[in-house]
Amino acid sequence: MLAVHGGAVLLLRGSDPARPEDGTWWFTVGGGCEGGESTAEAARREAFEEAGLVLPDDLGPVVLHRVAEFSFEGQDYRQTEDFYFCRVDSDAVVTTGWTELERRSMTEHRWWSAAELAGTADVVHPEQLAGLLATLLAAERPRPGPAAGA
Repeated sequence: MLAVHGGAVLLLRGSDPARPEDGTWWFTVGGGCEGGESTAEAARREAFEEAGLVLPDDLGPVVLHRVAEFSFEGQDYRQTEDFYFCRVDSDAVVTTGWTELERRSMTEHRWWSAAELAGTADVVHPEQLAGLLATLLAAERPRPGPAAGA
């Protein structure tokens, strides 16, 4: 899920508690589907659980689809990921919905601009996020401003 506010995307910083020597990395809000959920339903649920964000029912099209393979806490994963681009009304983040595992593995959150992402030496997933965010923001239609004389 690419939750965007004011031109910046929300990322969480985390690590693998079983391998602290591997350092930390930044990643988007999201997670796996539960009990027959669609990827959009899972994105809305995870955005609320991980960040307190309430997303609209219609998230629009998938803007990035990928397969990721990784190891976490000694278990190997191969997961299919769908990313949606969604503007949110507030940059307030609530982490009280984190599970015990999330509290152990996630350390902070931050709103990142495309330029900040392009310039960071930190590990960010997905790797192409800086370019994708810049492209999506540039493709958005300008929003109408206040009427002249208003």
